[in-house]
Amino acid sequence: MITKISETIFEWLGWCPNAPAVRTASTVLVVPSVTVNPAQPSGGAGGSGRIRRGIGIATGSIKTLVREKRLFWFSFLAGLVILFLIAVEEWTVAHIQSSPPFLMDIPISDSFLDTRLFLIELICLSCFTILLAGLILHRAGNRAHKSLTIREAFAGISTHTGPLVALSIAMALFGIFLYEIISQNQFFGKIINTIDMAVFYLPYSYYLPNSLTGALYLSFKIMFINIFLFLLVLYVIPVIVLEKKGLIPSLAGSFRLMKKTWWEMLGCVLVFGTIILGVAAIALVIGQSPLLLNHDYDFFLQMSRGQVLMTVVCYGFILACWVLMAVGSTVMGIAVTDLYTCGRTDTVHSVPESETAAVAKPAL
Repeated sequence: MITKISETIFEWLGWCPNAPAVRTASTVLVVPSVTVNPAQPSGGAGGSGRIRRGIGIATGSIKTLVREKRLFWFSFLAGLVILFLIAVEEWTVAHIQSSPPFLMDIPISDSFLDTRLFLIELICLSCFTILLAGLILHRAGNRAHKSLTIREAFAGISTHTGPLVALSIAMALFGIFLYEIISQNQFFGKIINTIDMAVFYLPYSYYLPNSLTGALYLSFKIMFINIFLFLLVLYVIPVIVLEKKGLIPSLAGSFRLMKKTWWEMLGCVLVFGTIILGVAAIALVIGQSPLLLNHDYDFFLQMSRGQVLMTVVCYGFILACWVLMAVGSTVMGIAVTDLYTCGRTDTVHSVPESETAAVAKPAL
């Protein structure tokens, strides 16, 4: 009787002791999979993020040079090439009247092609091309954990001699035509003359010999043209030495990479351009110092006043510019290598662990 009453009560509560046992599985939290967009560039979406990445490449190239002291060998060699250019130009200015005619000009239409300047350009561009190729091989080798020495990096250039020589000759020819256009065109002539009078003419003319002043002036124009030429064929040397391609395919590959990384290039231009503008501002202050001193020319001529000071300032600034150009060539080479790597590899954001979806483990 008691058993029946108890069964009746349990049935009223909704539980039957004779019903088969039901085993329940532990709850599993199912989270939908996350789709990662591979098109997102490193440094953030859009152009602003890619510009920041370019700024990071430029500043990182400076830090790399400071951290890896052996890279200063490339700067040392680049400094020697710049000194060679200035020395040759100084000798040419001093002996311009006694130079052999057949080494000077080749008539082309109504103008002349300066073969002397072509030879100087060819030597300088060939040296800078070799230095840049060696630096690219050295940096790429270290990134691949091959630990290339500087000597081994230069030895690796031998297999790419043909395309590199052809590139140097083409740039030298194009550079000579640019030099003639800039020198003979009135529009460019007025711009260069304005810069010369504002930055270089005073008070340097008081302390530098005329031949050295002319050599520095010509060397400045040639270096400006060379920088433009290397920017024009920015990725050609990396494609030649890293992808083992000829000159024409390398030119095509360079333009494709420039189109792909122009945002990053803009970021590098912002950093390096700011440095160049800072140096130009210092040169402008020195060049306009007579105006700042109300044209007190006795200050520059009297040893008891400012002659010694301004002599140190002028020569010191020229020396600082030489060092900056030598070091800057290495920094630019590092940045070009990193820009090339950025263009060749599709860098994407790795999803942070905090943002990954966690799936709960089933209870034991």
